[in-house]
Amino acid sequence: MEFAVLGSLAVTEGGRTLTPSAPKVRQVLSLLLLRHNQLISTEDFINELWGYNPPSSAHSTLQTYIYKLRKLLVGNDVPGEDDLLLTRKHGYEIAIEPETLDLYQFEQSMARGVALLSTELAAGTAVLSDALSLWHGPVLADVDTGDLLAVYVTALEEKRLRSLELRLDADLQLGRHREVIGELRKLISDRPLHEEFHTRLMLALHRSGRRSEALQAYGHMRDVLLTELGIDPSPESQRLHQALLASDPSLDIAPRHAAIPLRQTTLPPPAHLPPDLADFTGREAELEQTSRWLVQSDDFGLGVVSITGMPGAGKSAFTVHAAHQLREHFPDGQFFVDLKAAQQEPAHPSAVLHRMLRAVGVPEDEIPHSLEERSNLFRTWSSDRRVLMVLDDTASAAQVRPLLPSSPRSAVLISSRTAQHSLPGVRLLDLDVLPHEDGLELLAKIIGRHRVEQESLSAATIVRQCGCLPLAIRAAAARLVAARGWPLSTLATRLARWRTRLDELCSPGFDLQASFDVEYDALSSDDRAALHALSLFGTKQFSSADAARLLDSDMETVDTVLARLVEHHFLRFTEGGRVGDVLFAFHELTRIHARKHLDAELHHQDDRSAEFAVRIDEIDLDAHVPAQAARDHADSRSLEVRELITRSRQARQAG
Repeated sequence: MEFAVLGSLAVTEGGRTLTPSAPKVRQVLSLLLLRHNQLISTEDFINELWGYNPPSSAHSTLQTYIYKLRKLLVGNDVPGEDDLLLTRKHGYEIAIEPETLDLYQFEQSMARGVALLSTELAAGTAVLSDALSLWHGPVLADVDTGDLLAVYVTALEEKRLRSLELRLDADLQLGRHREVIGELRKLISDRPLHEEFHTRLMLALHRSGRRSEALQAYGHMRDVLLTELGIDPSPESQRLHQALLASDPSLDIAPRHAAIPLRQTTLPPPAHLPPDLADFTGREAELEQTSRWLVQSDDFGLGVVSITGMPGAGKSAFTVHAAHQLREHFPDGQFFVDLKAAQQEPAHPSAVLHRMLRAVGVPEDEIPHSLEERSNLFRTWSSDRRVLMVLDDTASAAQVRPLLPSSPRSAVLISSRTAQHSLPGVRLLDLDVLPHEDGLELLAKIIGRHRVEQESLSAATIVRQCGCLPLAIRAAAARLVAARGWPLSTLATRLARWRTRLDELCSPGFDLQASFDVEYDALSSDDRAALHALSLFGTKQFSSADAARLLDSDMETVDTVLARLVEHHFLRFTEGGRVGDVLFAFHELTRIHARKHLDAELHHQDDRSAEFAVRIDEIDLDAHVPAQAARDHADSRSLEVRELITRSRQARQAG
């Protein structure tokens, strides 16, 4: 089966056309192909198909589109192990051999051509010509594109233009001035505002002995820019015009056309990474996956990995550790930027670019004032370099985009509270809590292995009470280091009191409560109220229907609320007892955080306490787990429910 996106969307197999005709199904397939062999979230599909005001039936309608697409491509609608179209936990993925997609073929050929240009100019030009021949029109020319597809289409068009400019520059260096004149005139007709085509035409005409036509070409460009945009040609174009007027002999040397080089500097490459954690523990699989994406992948293009996870999961520590492991692959510099999403005023990308440009040797008086110009200058500097960018505590994709380097040999690691889905080509990595064994190992590294071995049961209890969350374990370890006289059992006993557990897990530099508060403050008042009530489910799994009964609300509203609580990491998806079940659960510490807020909310609201108690006592959460597991699992709700009922009865008796 062959797939094409460089022009019209097409799917063929053995001479047969399998391209879907329904517009929305074509959109779904297009997004799958542009991000082939990657999980695409249901949220991304919905945003692409309907924007940010989807219909209430969006999820079921998307499933219908997937059903139709699977039936068309696979010949049946039943997912199988060898299926081309895979249904994942939070979305869908198309699993194809990359060589069957024309986009992959183009990117591979472009990478080979660019590499050859520095050593074998003619061979590099030939390979780039082959790459460009794969294009048969604009990307997805006959597909309706939403916001997400539009971003990818624009990025690919820029990549095509870059390949074309490199090939034209090489042709000019090889003395093929006359051969490219006709092509350049056609390109200018198609893209009259693309200044780089005009300047290349001026140069080609001059070197072909047609100086007057070269000057006329400049006049035509100036008129177009003034008429359409009300601006003059760029300073670079004006300098070329002056050189033509003066018959500057340097124009006859045929140098590679490029941006004006930045001033040479003797400064060492930036090495801004913070120190790595000596006691970093675990995450081997996640580190290997990150390495595969950023340095072992054959994909052509900037590598970007977005790292997310609940508060305290160790996103920043993981990002820095991964960067240290990868730094040798990026000898031209490693940048680390704290974008301060958790603060009232996140870092502005313009100020960040100013610091980075100074770090690479750009004099203060040569740094532009506007964000766009600073971003362009940084991209010029990074265009032929291998740099690693670490963007920590990111607020939004808009904050990130101006900071991205332009070289496809560079890489970007982003840590943020929510995944940056909208960045083109981004890979998503969600950090879970540590396995119990790694949590014990982390505790041992900090407080000493001998203490863990002497009180192994208490150590295991502490790790469980911390929910295997790295920040919580570090906070507990800090308490034990500060109080060396404490046996581990003392802290385990103190942590057993759930109402004060978050207070116990607060040490200088390790404030878990504050980390949760940042996410909590981002919720609306309605979402907070729902979160408080849902905490009565304890750590057991519950369904959307269970939540709707407890909250006394309709399913559509509840599904929206649950999605936001998952996005902010107060809830997580879990696997149900039956295939296809979509269930939710709290992490123990996020539940405690929400439960404390509920206690404060229900203080002096005894009727509401009783109402919640009655509703939750009627919901059978054990239906979601096997019977034996339900019998073996102590119901963490029961005591709290009885407390609510008792509180209500006492209030009525006192009244």
